[in-house]
Amino acid sequence: MPVSSTVAVAQKRIFAMSAEIWDEVARTIAKQSPCPRAQVGAVIFRADRKAVLSTGYNGQARKSESILCGGSCCDRDRLGIPSGERIEIGCIHAEINAIANAVYEGIALADACIVITAPPCLMCSKMIIQSGIKTVYYRGGQRWTSTGEDYLSAHGVQLISLGR
Repeated sequence: MPVSSTVAVAQKRIFAMSAEIWDEVARTIAKQSPCPRAQVGAVIFRADRKAVLSTGYNGQARKSESILCGGSCCDRDRLGIPSGERIEIGCIHAEINAIANAVYEGIALADACIVITAPPCLMCSKMIIQSGIKTVYYRGGQRWTSTGEDYLSAHGVQLISLGR
């Protein structure tokens, strides 16, 4: 194998290892979520520098006095809202928190990658595109009804499933 091919293969392997490592970090960060319905984490990173830019988990707004979106309970559970519907009700998603945390700190996200412990919804997908993130790694499962994957693909964002 030519040297340039060997380097390319090594770079792909290192990049994949980075996504797996950041996925572990995202799953740890998800544990900070107070949501009884689902704990989701997100890590935004630069693959070329192997550096974390921002993190987020699903939860309440910064400086909120209540722990959950409904005060002492999850509004989505109380109202019986299925995953993927009525996204305006409930907590702030992990992806939006990670993007907002980067903005709050003045960190540019152009060409960055994000690892999410759940598939992105349509609103989060729009935020991902607008922030300049180019690659999304995500975990799926039967619990999730996602509307964001097709939207991301249609707008040139690379999607990579990490399984369930």
